[in-house]
Amino acid sequence: MREDYRTKAVRYLGEGRLTVRRVGPRITATCRGDSAEVYRVEYADGRWSCTCPAKSRCAHLQSLMFVTIRPGGEAA
Repeated sequence: MREDYRTKAVRYLGEGRLTVRRVGPRITATCRGDSAEVYRVEYADGRWSCTCPAKSRCAHLQSLMFVTIRPGGEAA
């Protein structure tokens, strides 16, 4: 059975694949995917982005969101 992106994001966190580099007006991190590729994920200028090829529902980005979004939906 294939993991959905949220389940995969939680697994990435549990496996220590996400490294948050900076938190402030701009949030930057790296996340190692299943293929051992390391992707850059960030929140800047009100937009979330990831360098992976996923078109939508990116597990790398979701893992960063899980640890940086405050209750109410604001980025930290």
